[in-house]
Amino acid sequence: MRSPAVGVADGVPALGVYLNPAEGFLTLTILGRRYVLGLPPDVQGTVTEQLVPDTLTALGYGQPLFRLSPVREIAARRSEHPKAEAGEHVGDGLVAVTAPSDGVFHLRSAPDGPCYVQEGAEVRAGSVLGMVEVMKSFNQIVYGGSGMPERGTVAKIVVESGAEVAFGQTLFLIRPR
Repeated sequence: MRSPAVGVADGVPALGVYLNPAEGFLTLTILGRRYVLGLPPDVQGTVTEQLVPDTLTALGYGQPLFRLSPVREIAARRSEHPKAEAGEHVGDGLVAVTAPSDGVFHLRSAPDGPCYVQEGAEVRAGSVLGMVEVMKSFNQIVYGGSGMPERGTVAKIVVESGAEVAFGQTLFLIRPR
């Protein structure tokens, strides 16, 4: 990733941090105004090399900031997991609920808390099924949306809680009611 302008950077991501296009990752101050930078929509990955210090660093236009894991590694990891489009019928009349992003999948809001859902549970539009953690941000997986029936039963939880998941990976199979 390179600097899009001359300015002062603050908060260059640390090694090993996963970045996706939905989140800002750095603040760039240009002529006294602060801008939050994000990745282009088709770029994501883990920071493998930090090329500037992470606080108050003067940057030139196009100066390298950090390197992300190669796209082929991300593509290879994603190809290991079954995928479906959210709401896609995947056989036996089941509908897939997929991961909204790469991250760590959780079935509970706390390690000792109850599961959001279990196999056999009835769900309705708006029901929370689980969450995906990305950089200490927790994104709820909410049942419903385009192509999804109003109600259903959790037929199968495809991924174990605590497992790393890839964007679009099937997490739940729902039997429409």
